[in-house]
Amino acid sequence: MDAALDWAWRLDVGQVVGLALLENVILFLIAVGVGNAVLRLPTVVRLLPDPGRISRLQAWLAGGAILMNSLITVAGWGLWKTGIIHLNADPGLQILTDFVLLLLLMDLLMYAGHAVAHRPQLFPLAHALHHRFVDARPATLYALHPLEICGFGGLWLAALATHAFSVWAILAYTAVNLIFGIFGHLGVEVLPLAARRSRVFRWVATPSLHAGHHVQPSVNLGFYTSIWDRLFGTLAPDYDQRRLSTEPEPYALVT
Repeated sequence: MDAALDWAWRLDVGQVVGLALLENVILFLIAVGVGNAVLRLPTVVRLLPDPGRISRLQAWLAGGAILMNSLITVAGWGLWKTGIIHLNADPGLQILTDFVLLLLLMDLLMYAGHAVAHRPQLFPLAHALHHRFVDARPATLYALHPLEICGFGGLWLAALATHAFSVWAILAYTAVNLIFGIFGHLGVEVLPLAARRSRVFRWVATPSLHAGHHVQPSVNLGFYTSIWDRLFGTLAPDYDQRRLSTEPEPYALVT
């Protein structure tokens, strides 16, 4: 890892821009590919209607999100070069502790940012665009307003600046973030009943959490866990009932 960091340090801005674009295109293709593969599984329980083919608007938004995410990646590299962000390449238990710390910190920051984005005065300015797509599909993860991408990207960079996180923990978080993003925007429940009824998934978010948020935007504001929704009273009243149900009922969309 030290060698990889040394290599990244020696890159120029043009090279970083190119690599950031390549990385984010690959992540988008993984998200869409995995999402579509999951939707074809016979065991999934559909929570939202099948929306059909991606719209032109979503395609444009996805392209913009890839570009904006790439710029945030470049900004992170710049903050690292200037010493604002510090990285730790050491192996060991710090990887696990850093991963848990980063996951919980980002979960809290994103919950707070999400709650602010839903304030009546602010909601129409950016986040309302994402909520146009209630009947989720894999690309809905990328259907975001540029202001919203900048906001959440800023939270990510701010979190990285608080502590010298392990590089391995950052990579693990990135993978987990993509997984939750994919499954939260498929409109299906993929977890088996035994998993959903376990103590772990009382706190770890199931796909139903974010699917319910797209139907009723005032609830289920969390991303990776239900901790903050439970603590601040924004968990949907029927979330646990759906989580524990043998076969969760589809959400009824308001037309």
